[in-house]
Amino acid sequence: MVAAGAARASSGLDSPDIGVLQLGRGGAWVARADDPLAAYFNPAGLAAQRSSAHGGVHFIHQAQCFTRLGPDGRPLPPSTTTAIPAPGSEGGPAPEVCAEGGLFPNPQLAATFRVSDALAVGVAALGPHGVGARSWPESLPYTHPSFGAMTQPSPQRYLLVSLDALMLMPTLSVGFTPTEGVSIGAGFIWGAAVIDFVNFAEATSAAGGDDFNAHGDLRTRAEAEDLFVPGFVLGARWAATAHLDLGAWFKWQDAVRAKTDLTVESRYWTPAGVKNEDPCRGEAPGCNVTEERGAGELRMPIPMEAKLGLRYHRPRAFALRPAQPTAAAPRTRDPMIDDLFDVELDFTWANNSAVDAIEVRFREGIPVRGTVVGTVPPNADVPHRWRDVLGVRLGGDFVVLQNLLALRAGGFFEQKGQDDADLNLDFHLGYRVGVGAGVTARIGPVDVSAAFQHTSFGALDNGGKGRIKAVSGAVPSGYRSIQSVNGGRFESSLDEFGLSGTMRF
Repeated sequence: MVAAGAARASSGLDSPDIGVLQLGRGGAWVARADDPLAAYFNPAGLAAQRSSAHGGVHFIHQAQCFTRLGPDGRPLPPSTTTAIPAPGSEGGPAPEVCAEGGLFPNPQLAATFRVSDALAVGVAALGPHGVGARSWPESLPYTHPSFGAMTQPSPQRYLLVSLDALMLMPTLSVGFTPTEGVSIGAGFIWGAAVIDFVNFAEATSAAGGDDFNAHGDLRTRAEAEDLFVPGFVLGARWAATAHLDLGAWFKWQDAVRAKTDLTVESRYWTPAGVKNEDPCRGEAPGCNVTEERGAGELRMPIPMEAKLGLRYHRPRAFALRPAQPTAAAPRTRDPMIDDLFDVELDFTWANNSAVDAIEVRFREGIPVRGTVVGTVPPNADVPHRWRDVLGVRLGGDFVVLQNLLALRAGGFFEQKGQDDADLNLDFHLGYRVGVGAGVTARIGPVDVSAAFQHTSFGALDNGGKGRIKAVSGAVPSGYRSIQSVNGGRFESSLDEFGLSGTMRF
């Protein structure tokens, strides 16, 4: 009885790439690939790097708001049998419900180890480019004409109340230069995912719209983990001319497959729509709580991804390198020494159509305590019907002071990846436009980098005509609500600041 919240943790959706240099270039980096994060984002780039260690962090602020509407495009009350004003109507709360704000830290660690003149090994530990923890209100405050300050169930509760999803993608890679100007690379991903997701479902269903009281709202929490999500990355880089580099990258990763623990709370609201603080009056404590370990399984496909990049760079005349500590130096490159500037154009593809639905399956016949007829549905799949997404990224660096200071800027665009009628709050798949800028200062062997990026998402708006139904315990309605629960408008934006350091040996 849970909608899938793991989508935020999947790759193919984190756009553009994580990493502070990448952030400042609009993600246009696959052909440059000049720091240890190349272990994941293009392992071919490792072959031209000195031994180095990298640490960075993004501080991400995501703003998301949802306006719920009925099929007629009008505000929707939380009950058809209790006189409670709808959000956006006279006497009701504001029509727009927003997720809680705050900064989410997203760290990265990576290292490159040079083995020989032609071979390097890299390791990276990072997560997807996104916010792993989100919280939406369960209740909205409003002023009742007779009873004063009151609350009512929040209109987005059937989609999402809270999500805490952690996905790590440790990657071990090698980069090899078989001949001058050409490098190839490959890496193995040992992914891990931990998901904690809360939303609401219905115990029973009937026509007429939302009704927290008559339909017996259930607060559901699903906890799942998959500690082995294998995958691989492949990369290539070719210095086609003295000024033009080409880069390519491909990633495949298995689906997240996780045993799911389920907690269901019934009798959650009073008939007035306020949270019920005494649901078991006259009965044993916990009479309304169903706890089932290993209640079911979750399967979430992770889309394949590919990138192709073209990088033009202007080498400095008579560029002199500082003395190198090892004999591996002849094959290494350093854009802050070698180049005056570079400009890169990348084309991206994400196989998001692999996520037609996120499968959530439970054992048959699990009763829901505190209800008369409610049972956990054997099939609680959440349709998403995503589409493949193409994107373009453009960015570059200008070295203001050779071997000391570089400035960068860039931007990206990605297509819309979902029909408005299928919008969900686990991830926003409207079109995306982002712009960023950054700087690197070299202090001895350490590069200190900072960057900022703003991403705007095209609003998803179905005018109240959504297609997603709430999960229900009612067999006659096929374990789904009669009414759709995602009608309305979903808006999102993202601001982030990144700071990193890279030490080369």
